[in-house]
Amino acid sequence: MAILSIAILGGDLRQCYAAEYLHSCGWNVTCFHTLNFPCDSGIILENSLPQALKEADIILLPTPVSKDGVSLFQADGEKPPCLLEELWDSLHSGQIIAAYSLSPAQTLILEERNCQAFQFSRLPLFSRENALLTAEGLLSELIRYTPFSLSSARILLLGYGCCGSAAADLLHPLCRSIYVLEQNPEQQRMAEKKGICPIQEEDFSTVLPHCNMVINTIPAEVLKPEQIKELPGSCHIFDIASPPFGFPDDMTEKYLLPCFRLPGLPGRFSPVTSGQLMGKILERITDYVL
Repeated sequence: MAILSIAILGGDLRQCYAAEYLHSCGWNVTCFHTLNFPCDSGIILENSLPQALKEADIILLPTPVSKDGVSLFQADGEKPPCLLEELWDSLHSGQIIAAYSLSPAQTLILEERNCQAFQFSRLPLFSRENALLTAEGLLSELIRYTPFSLSSARILLLGYGCCGSAAADLLHPLCRSIYVLEQNPEQQRMAEKKGICPIQEEDFSTVLPHCNMVINTIPAEVLKPEQIKELPGSCHIFDIASPPFGFPDDMTEKYLLPCFRLPGLPGRFSPVTSGQLMGKILERITDYVL
């Protein structure tokens, strides 16, 4: 099999560890605007985007691809910004573009350039492993930001998908009680089997006033303003959902409740494991798509 070439762009430490893993597997690896990192000597560090992409079979985009919708996400703020428009214009027909997730508009751009999109978030294996890393990072943040013990916590969990169930599995042995709001009946039954109490919206009046923690995993508004007002003033809110998130930016100012938006937990707390996970999946999928 021919030696594969990958260009790894921007992002946080996950990109660096993915680069090291793939280089150890014999790939040609070029990094563009990644963090300053003691990379293996064989990894090429390139400051020209067209040059970085020129020979690449695969391009690994950062997570998220962009934070402002205009520029590529780069954790290294000292690097000059890279406009997404410049990235799209530098692609070559036949290249594979790998990312955690892509918007419909971004997917359409890739189709127009005859590039193949690969999204990690659509793989059950990646979603499960990434959810575990997210739950571990969340646990650290809960302990860091709350002034009360987890053993005394009454938690309302919004959503029982991959991230919600992973968080519940980790927190259930530690907490006083966990309630979960989940629409899917099968997910409700799974939660109940594990000792998590499924609730409906009609239960809010008896549950919300006694919660001192809300964890949201749903990328949409779930609690209405009048329901948020039922939460006690000591309640801490943790939003780990993807954009557009589950609570507004002015949550703390508007409702006087501590609210923490926590994107990218695997990249902050488990960059080695998360980066290597991306590398291993890319290594596997190339057997089928190249």
